Amino acid sequence: AREGAAMKALRTLLKLAKRDLETLRRALAEKTSALALLEERILGHEQTLRAEQQAALRDYESARAYSGFAVLAAQGRVALESEREVIGQDIERLRTLIAEAHVEMRKFERLIELEETREKAALEKREDAELDEMATLRAGRTR
Repeated sequence: AREGAAMKALRTLLKLAKRDLETLRRALAEKTSALALLEERILGHEQTLRAEQQAALRDYESARAYSGFAVLAAQGRVALESEREVIGQDIERLRTLIAEAHVEMRKFERLIELEETREKAALEKREDAELDEMATLRAGRTR
């Protein structure tokens, strides 16, 4: 079955759409992993802060050092939260792009189905015409 140029182009576009979708899915998986690692860092940061608070309550030297540590810890927390927000925005953007890529891929799949149906109908029409012609020729010979 010889494929038309339109069908070949559609199959190429579908292949590209699938590749784009896969690329976006991989990027989303990477960002999701990065977010999980960041969440672990935030938890570790909070645990360190709590440990320093406890130490500050126990002895004078730790209490004196704690105020400087607390300022740095607060700055670190702001930086981590900012990073979390950026990654969250990236994840949302990728989810939107994935949804759009999915729609695009489905569109090409549907166009291919329509083209296959059209080609099949055209082939059946040609075959019917050939059969009609053969029947007409045979009928002409039998007279």
